[in-house]
Amino acid sequence: MDILILQAAKVVTTVATVMGLAWIAERVSTRTAGLLSGFPLGTAIALTFIGIEQGPEFAAASASHALLGFLAALAMTTAYLFCLKLPYSAVLAPLAGILAFIVANGALSLISGGLWPNLAVAGVGVILIAIAYSNIPSVNIAASVRLTYPVLFLRGFLSSALVLAITSLAYLGDTLLAGLFAAFPVTFLPLLLIVHLSYGPEPARTLIKFYPIGLGSLLAYTLTVALTYANLGVLTGTLAGFAAATLYLMLLRLMRQRTARNP
Repeated sequence: MDILILQAAKVVTTVATVMGLAWIAERVSTRTAGLLSGFPLGTAIALTFIGIEQGPEFAAASASHALLGFLAALAMTTAYLFCLKLPYSAVLAPLAGILAFIVANGALSLISGGLWPNLAVAGVGVILIAIAYSNIPSVNIAASVRLTYPVLFLRGFLSSALVLAITSLAYLGDTLLAGLFAAFPVTFLPLLLIVHLSYGPEPARTLIKFYPIGLGSLLAYTLTVALTYANLGVLTGTLAGFAAATLYLMLLRLMRQRTARNP
């Protein structure tokens, strides 16, 4: 019964997160949704449940590898971006993105090392991709499409299946594998696919454009989790991670405001 409750908690938490992001994309802006998709939502869900099921030490070690796994997430968004130009992009783009994530993680598993080297490599990679994405034009959703039951089901099914699959990898007992796949954009990919299907490729490009900028908060969160889970436990470490991620987004907002005032 406890296992069923735990799995149900994963489903409810993830579905609520994905639907919230989709609402923001429709009612606020795709730019804001893209930035918030970099906030530690999917990875936080995965690492939290890995910590609950496997222990905080296992989750902390996994978080160290997850830092490098975010480069695989960027490989996914880049593959998705290129496929947006192709016919049947709604089918080809997510498939190519998932394949790119798996292949990239296979390569990253050969070089993943300690916490700080992984952070340095990931940080440089995120900055370079953010610069490369900066020329993508920003397009907001002009008119929202009414949410239908098939759309809601697709969002819930995709996000829940991803969380269940990723947390199940931890049962293999390998922190490297669990960590790298914990970096999978659990909430971002379903959101990206739904926006793509509902509104076309241009708003999808905007989501991708701002994803690496928001990833800074994910790096801050995951680093904090790696440093605190073993000593402070899952709950306190998770709260500390969210505090670090929020601080990053606050600093990012201040920097953008200063840039806007002094172009």
